[in-house]
Amino acid sequence: MTWNIQEIEDAALKLISVDGLGGATLSELIRKAGGVNEAGEAVLKGEASVWLPANSGKMLQERMQKLEADQLRWSAEDVQAKVVIVMDDDFPQLLSPLPACPCALWYRGTLDAVRLASVAIVGSRKCSKYGVDQATLFADEISRADLAVVSGGARGIDRTAHQSALRSGGHTVVVLGSGLSIVYPPEHAPLFDAVVQEGGVVLSEFPCTRPPRPANFPRRNRIVSGLSSTLLVVEAARRSGALITARIAVEEHGRQAYAVPGRLGDPSSAGCLQALHDGWMEMALNPEPLIEEAISSWSRLSRIQRYVNDQ
Repeated sequence: MTWNIQEIEDAALKLISVDGLGGATLSELIRKAGGVNEAGEAVLKGEASVWLPANSGKMLQERMQKLEADQLRWSAEDVQAKVVIVMDDDFPQLLSPLPACPCALWYRGTLDAVRLASVAIVGSRKCSKYGVDQATLFADEISRADLAVVSGGARGIDRTAHQSALRSGGHTVVVLGSGLSIVYPPEHAPLFDAVVQEGGVVLSEFPCTRPPRPANFPRRNRIVSGLSSTLLVVEAARRSGALITARIAVEEHGRQAYAVPGRLGDPSSAGCLQALHDGWMEMALNPEPLIEEAISSWSRLSRIQRYVNDQ
């Protein structure tokens, strides 16, 4: 199930809003307490320490006490946000078993897109026309294959991927590094509204009033990777967030990553070319192999998760 904000009691709302609370910890608390509302009450009353490592219960209690439930509720209701927690049936099945899975996702729109096989498309914020053209081509074909396009809502390649998916009548998922009521970058507000209106989703692991701090974006990148069946990098410098996301996909999440080959001597393509040279990413010459890999990976991962859930 998913929750309207008013359906979450104050203690539970505070619990799922604690920064850094992981999905595994929340799952254990809910299992021991018998429900999310009960877990929140147990932590606030100091009764959850027996279920947590030393000092964790006290620290969690202190962090919850600093939060204002009314402020959390009003800020979410103001943008018509809903929340899905890690134990809910609607929580993305590709994300829930991964390391550093968040305890909850706040979202606008519908979660239909996160149930599809998908390709994350990431890349440079300061992209070239070549990068825009390639991101457009790949996002169009991926969307026409009825796969979701996942990206981080940033300027440049991210924006192009989301826009192209919408133009093709496809599904797209925007993962933010801020809360839903703080649009970042601000000029993308119309784009994010269009994603919601066209049946996609804009989501974040952060409560709605969280500003876009630098530390948020590596966590955003993990969710982009975790929600995706495979990943494509279109233009990335040697040190870039897009390459970090690809590394997470390959090394932590067991996904296949692809890179569009760029031009020799172009700094915006240097990271992709180096990754291809080093052999940890596959070369993307056309969309078909990515689409086939995404469908195959999604099917395999879904079977594994269903098996785990049945045990």
